[in-house]
Amino acid sequence: MVTFPKILRTTPEAPAVLVATSAYGQELIAAHGQAAVLPWLAAADADGVEIRRELLPEGFEDYTGLGQACRDNGLGIVYSAADALWADDRLAAGLTQRLEEAERLGAAAIKLSLGQYTGASPATWQRLVKLVAASPVDRVMIENDQTREGGTLAPLAACLEDAEAADCPLAMTFDIGNWHWTGEDPIQAAEHLGRFVAYVHCKGVVQGQGQPHASVPDLCELTDWRVLMAHFPSGVPRAIEYPLQAPDLTAFTREQLHRLRTL
Repeated sequence: MVTFPKILRTTPEAPAVLVATSAYGQELIAAHGQAAVLPWLAAADADGVEIRRELLPEGFEDYTGLGQACRDNGLGIVYSAADALWADDRLAAGLTQRLEEAERLGAAAIKLSLGQYTGASPATWQRLVKLVAASPVDRVMIENDQTREGGTLAPLAACLEDAEAADCPLAMTFDIGNWHWTGEDPIQAAEHLGRFVAYVHCKGVVQGQGQPHASVPDLCELTDWRVLMAHFPSGVPRAIEYPLQAPDLTAFTREQLHRLRTL
């Protein structure tokens, strides 16, 4: 079982609920920046914010200032980078830089993609153990993404089980919706990977023509999510990663946060 940093005030009775800034749409974030949504999250009683690296302006360097803005609004921080953790049997070249960025933000955790994992030597795993131990970021996680390499059960299970064998405290972000992009069964994935889960990405999925797309979850999906949550550590933090669009964004965000807290 994995635990999450205390900074996010999560307990089995009151799980922390965060909002990914991407929920407000790329257009709004591009125009105003991720810091612009922080007061909405604070007013809606969010426990934290997921800062998305892909939404930062090109050449962005003020991680310290952005992190302070999050803390000024009383929000814990998860840093999301779509970068891979692995490049076959090697750690990806950008890992150290991403950990440094998360440190400057003051993030409680960093979330990465798996990448292409083909197994790694004990020495490579020990290198990762040392990198994680040396970082003030409390939790390093891999997420099931929307690719065959990093979003299907087999490679994720292989990596997390190898981490367990190497005494590496690598955890998982379980993205409920992304399994639909790769054709995997979320329940089967939860049964196999639940003990590694430290954080849950929540998004409804609409199966239209072509690719699925994210949506506000309906009552049927919320019921299914309760079944999934039973396979995870009690009180696991969860985040909204579906579109938040409404005339009153604070009120709508507060409503959606309540839905996830009561799963």
